Amino acid sequence: MAEHDSGHHDDHGHGHIQLEYQPALPIPNGKVILWLFLSTEIMFFAGLIGTFIVLRYGAPPGTWPAQHDVHLKEWIGGMNTFVLIASSLTIVLALEFARKDKPAIATFWMVATLIFGSTFLGIKAGEYNSKFSHGIYPKKPRSQMYEKADIYYVAAVRNRLNSLVTTWRTEEAELETAKNEQPGLTAEIETLSQKSRSDAEELDYDAKRERLDEVESTLRRIEANDAERKERLAVAEVLLADFARWTELAAAKTDDPVKRQAAMEVLAYQIYPLHRDAAAIAEYRRWEAAERKKEADELVARRGVLLATPSPQSDAVLGLRKQQVGDPNNTDIQAKLAQAEGELSAEQRTVIDEAAIVDVRLDQIRRREEALEKYFDVQYDHEQHTFVHRGEDGHEGEWHGLNDEYHWLRLPMKLPSGNMWASTYFLLTGFHALHVVIGLIVFVCILLPVALGKSRLDSTKANVIENTGLYWHFVDLVWIFLFPLLYLF
Repeated sequence: MAEHDSGHHDDHGHGHIQLEYQPALPIPNGKVILWLFLSTEIMFFAGLIGTFIVLRYGAPPGTWPAQHDVHLKEWIGGMNTFVLIASSLTIVLALEFARKDKPAIATFWMVATLIFGSTFLGIKAGEYNSKFSHGIYPKKPRSQMYEKADIYYVAAVRNRLNSLVTTWRTEEAELETAKNEQPGLTAEIETLSQKSRSDAEELDYDAKRERLDEVESTLRRIEANDAERKERLAVAEVLLADFARWTELAAAKTDDPVKRQAAMEVLAYQIYPLHRDAAAIAEYRRWEAAERKKEADELVARRGVLLATPSPQSDAVLGLRKQQVGDPNNTDIQAKLAQAEGELSAEQRTVIDEAAIVDVRLDQIRRREEALEKYFDVQYDHEQHTFVHRGEDGHEGEWHGLNDEYHWLRLPMKLPSGNMWASTYFLLTGFHALHVVIGLIVFVCILLPVALGKSRLDSTKANVIENTGLYWHFVDLVWIFLFPLLYLF
């Protein structure tokens, strides 16, 4: 029976099953290589993202910068996420239409993918520029960012302001020298040019002509920004005297470490405000205002006691000393002051010296109040727990700090864990952007022969488009992980 059945099957061509063996994986070699490459990329980005998570959640509580602190906007990150997801869809459409031998439509969707990828990079470049303009960039040991407001931070602020003031005062001196020198050089050159010159006079003429060119170049260079320089110099001088140096003096005068730290925190907040510090800053501002008033009242009373007996000579000397503070290089004031002081008795001189010290401190308090009113005119919003600033146009808005009000200042700022955040942010997004650039280069390599009429995106190019699409999906997937880590948590 078995033999009969066997014969029956043989008669109808149903013998033993014939198996065909594939000599390799049933996928193209290009796709195998791509998957091997992507497996290494997965391990690479997994290491980067894992390191970021460890650093982010290993930082001391409350010190890791919030998105607002580092100028990250969630809606921009969300828009970039949408752009990349859309680009993944368009490359899938390009593949489908290529398989259907519709090259024109496939080309359209491939170009759309290229545009979406370029848009992502453009938005990311704008974000990078926002960080750089605010002094947030990785640099060893720090960029403009300090971990805490301490004496080193305050000294750095003072040094920066002092550098700006010195630079612009030097330019003013150069400008004044050039203005004084130009007429004389011009007259001498005109005199020499109107007569025949000896060899020595010819050399002198050439030297004067060269010097005049230098003077005129200096005048053009400095006068071009004269108004802007004067405006900036005025701001920098006030901030140097009534913010940085005031803070150093306030920190040095108190033995209370809490008040000392608070004084430095106020300076840091004025320059670059952090939301979490607003309530503490508001409390210290109230304390400082009360202390200033108390000290001013005591100084006024002390001055009244010292000058209880009116004296024309004393009033004259004190008035001249005030003028000298405002114009220390005026020789006329110096001569008048020396003469007036010479007419004083030893007792009067002692009283005036003490009164002068009182006047200097009263002037410091007055200038501090005027500076706060002009450059830190803010009110604490108890509901929003932040400071509201009234601009020159009367518009009220959130206080963004002196660095934001005057971009040219570029003062050091307190941003705990800021340098670590900048290093991880630019490392993660930088490597991701590099992968986006590589993908765009591949798109261009595919589209360029099409644009030159040497190729078509038909079914013969389907494998190339599919492999490129796999790489692009991986790039998109990496961003799906980066977006919530950087923008939402």
